[in-house]
Amino acid sequence: MVSIREETLTQRRLEQNRASAATDTELSETTNPSNAALKVQTLLRLDESLRQSLAAVYDGRLNSVVASLGGMGPRYYFRLNDLAGSQLDTLESMRNGGLEAGSHERVIDAGYLPVTESTIPLNEKRVEADRFAAEAVMQGAHLYARGVRNCKKLKAGMSVTVVDPSGTPVGSGIARQSETSILMYHQGIAVEILHSRFLLPHMRETSWYEAGLIHLQSLPAMVTCQVLDPKPNEVIVDLNCAPAGKMSYLCQLTKNKARIIGFDRNEEKIGKAREHLERLRCENYQLISHDSRYAHLDYKFNADRVLVDPPCTGLGVMPRLSIETTRRDIENLSSYQKQFMTTAAALVKEGGTVVYSVCTVTGEECEEVAAFAEEKLGLVKVAANPIVGRAGLDSEKLTQRFDPELDGAGYFIARFVKR
Repeated sequence: MVSIREETLTQRRLEQNRASAATDTELSETTNPSNAALKVQTLLRLDESLRQSLAAVYDGRLNSVVASLGGMGPRYYFRLNDLAGSQLDTLESMRNGGLEAGSHERVIDAGYLPVTESTIPLNEKRVEADRFAAEAVMQGAHLYARGVRNCKKLKAGMSVTVVDPSGTPVGSGIARQSETSILMYHQGIAVEILHSRFLLPHMRETSWYEAGLIHLQSLPAMVTCQVLDPKPNEVIVDLNCAPAGKMSYLCQLTKNKARIIGFDRNEEKIGKAREHLERLRCENYQLISHDSRYAHLDYKFNADRVLVDPPCTGLGVMPRLSIETTRRDIENLSSYQKQFMTTAAALVKEGGTVVYSVCTVTGEECEEVAAFAEEKLGLVKVAANPIVGRAGLDSEKLTQRFDPELDGAGYFIARFVKR
């Protein structure tokens, strides 16, 4: 994590103003409190049961790993989509537009922008966002009305600072709606963000995004699809497809020549997935609104490959403003994840491939689920190539992990073959 301490200035601790928040914040003021600019460092606190779980994974360096979760890695990744245009031309266009866009050394579809941290101008007027919206604002996104928790007496045109539920400043900008408009309509941009903790452009508002030339996607998510290794003319099932990030990449990797079926039980999410697939010029896909834990009971695909990317604790997603996860959450989700793996083992044909991935780091959701697939489902674990991160914690070193502190994201990938 890039240090954001202001060593030459006085530091103070911003006390929590909500007992439920699981974070502390260090602020370095550069001027008076009413019109200040500051740098923020999130100091995450963990439930003791979660700390014990993670200690088994990060023996000896747990504190530094946890500290890294409050920041970002040195690169912000996006996918270059050659279904919509030349990747080289896209990169050149972005550079000509003033962005320092680069491409990954090994994953050629992965473009990136360098991440730098900045001060946040403080304004007297504050708008409180929910945690998820605040984490997006921290990375340069605008604050949308649905993410606003408190905007008392807000008027359009006001200069405001956006804070998370604990009071941590995450960005500042101009209010584009009044309190009345936000509460009445719950849609549109509430605050146009001009300054955020991490200096990143509003990528979703660019012509490259609108034209489908890029898709915002983490490096580990792209690697997951490459580990699945999809081929043209195959039947491929994505059991947890929304919002179609990985599903659209599977279309890209197969040049729209595979039959790709995506499941999600939420109709609204299916709609969003379809929007992304259309924007990214994907074809030959099928979206099914269904609880995919039971897909093997209602559908017979004889799939060549199945991707399982189920709900998880999300502890590898960065940056984080707080973490409320407990061991009970981990155990419940681990059990849930095993249900999807059971379905995958039933849907895939003999000799077919199953890939399991989660954007988290607990052993219970990672290596333990992989062990369940081998011991209870008859799947055979094979190397999760290409290895772009680092070896997992299984004894054979066949799985793949991304380390929050070392790789800028926490992630787990395992690959299996059905014998």
